[in-house]
Amino acid sequence: MTTTAPTGTPRGQASTDTAIRHLADAVLALRAAQERLAAADLDAASAALVLGLYEQGNRAVAFGQLRTVFAADAAGVNRLDPETAAEVDALAADPRELAAGTAPIPVEAMCQGMAPHRTTAAWMQSHLHISATEARRRLAGARLLVAPAPPAPGAATEPGSAPGFPAFPILARAAADGSADVGTLAQLAGKLESMGPRIAARPDAANLAEAIERDLARELGTNEPQHGHKALADWGAYLAENGAPVTDEEIIARRGMFFKGNRGGCDEYLLRCDPIDSEAIRAFGEAWTNPRSAKLPPASASSTRNTTGTGIGAPEPDEQPAARESVHNPDTPGNHAPTETTDPGTAASPAGAPAPAWALAPGTEPADAPRSAWDCGPAANENGPSLEGGDRRTSPQLLLDGIIAAIGGALEGTGVPESGGMRIRIGVLIGYRALLGQCEDAGITDHGRPISAVNIRRLACNGDLLPALLGEEGEILDLGREVRGFSPAQRKAIAIRDRGCVIPGCRRPASTNEAHHVKPWVNGGLTSVDNGCNLCLEHHLQVHAGLITLKMVNGIPYVIARAGQPRGDPERNLYWHPELRTAGYTPPMFTD
Repeated sequence: MTTTAPTGTPRGQASTDTAIRHLADAVLALRAAQERLAAADLDAASAALVLGLYEQGNRAVAFGQLRTVFAADAAGVNRLDPETAAEVDALAADPRELAAGTAPIPVEAMCQGMAPHRTTAAWMQSHLHISATEARRRLAGARLLVAPAPPAPGAATEPGSAPGFPAFPILARAAADGSADVGTLAQLAGKLESMGPRIAARPDAANLAEAIERDLARELGTNEPQHGHKALADWGAYLAENGAPVTDEEIIARRGMFFKGNRGGCDEYLLRCDPIDSEAIRAFGEAWTNPRSAKLPPASASSTRNTTGTGIGAPEPDEQPAARESVHNPDTPGNHAPTETTDPGTAASPAGAPAPAWALAPGTEPADAPRSAWDCGPAANENGPSLEGGDRRTSPQLLLDGIIAAIGGALEGTGVPESGGMRIRIGVLIGYRALLGQCEDAGITDHGRPISAVNIRRLACNGDLLPALLGEEGEILDLGREVRGFSPAQRKAIAIRDRGCVIPGCRRPASTNEAHHVKPWVNGGLTSVDNGCNLCLEHHLQVHAGLITLKMVNGIPYVIARAGQPRGDPERNLYWHPELRTAGYTPPMFTD
């Protein structure tokens, strides 16, 4: 395989092979140096020098990764033949023969039919064992710091000419010479790219772009990364103050809702939206959190107080509702001056709240109960009674409950989607003893997240139950009635058992997937739960293309072979079965 290269650069397979063997030798030399350093007694100066050398080595490797990712993407590495890919993986894992020159460099062989991987990122995830986020980061860095900038409109290009400079040549040079962290350079290059339309609108665009790049490279080469981010923010403010405000393109590029992980028991999301969307969210929030309105969103499962008296929205046992000044409204009759609530245990009602039962005469109809016309104490939205006797949710909690209620209403479907066979809803899997309160074993959501038995019982009060009897390995034993064909009930049974795509590592939930005959129907396979499994579209196509082989073992679908990989033990997708992983589950050996 040959590619176009800058003039004067030696190319050809022989030169490529030599460079690869040198890299393999460098990997072995680095490992040997690490072992010697591990046994060495480093003083402060030696340790500082080793740290500096490691950092330079890390930056050299990081930029080399970006260059190679760009080349791999251009060459279509995702179409590499599985046998060749397996040979490459083995040489990379143990490069001794490669460095010694006793192992040949594999010859390129590409799949003529369906590609084993959809994209370069998918190939990197599978063969380098990195996350999707890291794969995207490397591809984005390669595009920004390695890929040549497109030629100017109308510019003539000669055949065989050099491909040109990267879009951000100064930042690329800083990445190549190791003067700054490569990851931070790529991140700031992405942000600078989004500012491109604002810079291009200025008459001094070329000089300004160069000045910004030089400033960023200098900051990152002499200070920690946050100084580079601050410098770019300062340039953004300069543009805004000098006739180049944020463009719609920049806003659209940044908007979205991002899952940030779990912290302190709560899942965190980052929401970025344009001002129009923000107005819609604020108006929605004000409708639910207005203290003058008696309209409140329904309590979500997490904000409902449980029987122990604790829960989200309820104060800790040692907390008391804080006293605050009442709202002074001179237009309200009888309101002459602000008063202060002196009894922190007394909760006043908001406007429109009915009088409590103890204040009504015997026999009074609830509809005839007088209602409060004046908010004169701690707002129920802030420190009021618990949900059982009032509402104690804060404004952020009310807004969240309102959003959850709106999402729940939008997701309330009545039909069975063609893909996946599961009606769109919140699904949990839990043992019947835990559901009945006889034990407190946690359940598993459709997305593989554990959820407490007490919360599942609360959800079950208003949810639909699909009873299913599971065996010790999770196989469906009984669904309440015998079914034939991939009917909705069968698809539900398969989804309950598999929870998501059965291919190890796949994160597609059952609701988005398809039912598949493990033994093909054309070969006499039955259309039954015991011959069905849950597959996402991509892996379904790979199974039919012969790249993945499945087999039912004791009523459970297993992956028993993959193209280009040695046959090993049958595999299950532990992403959807964390209880098996944490219990030290070992898949049973398969025998023909």
